[in-house]
Amino acid sequence: MKAILAATALLAGCALLQPPPKPADAPLGLGEVLSAPTAENALTLGTSTKADVRAALGEAVVVDFASGYEVWVYRERRQEKSAAPSAELVLLFEPSGILTKARVRQATRAQGV
Repeated sequence: MKAILAATALLAGCALLQPPPKPADAPLGLGEVLSAPTAENALTLGTSTKADVRAALGEAVVVDFASGYEVWVYRERRQEKSAAPSAELVLLFEPSGILTKARVRQATRAQGV
């Protein structure tokens, strides 16, 4: 009986000592991608629609303009707390919903990323 209690306590202790999941294992958040260049390569200017991009990359941070144009922003997930600022993918959609421009830019510390 004592052996069973000891084994149970040992297994419970091992379960408590497991490290927390890595950030990369957590689901991506709003406007978050693992790699901005890889995400950009999955899109086709002049062909990809908002629905195509949403299906490929998920929800973005969206800026709407009165002209009907939209800018969608995706930021790379940081791999660790002390890592350098991440890159971001900025997409411009025409009023028709077609992707017209895409740019990957490196974020700076001043942007608070």
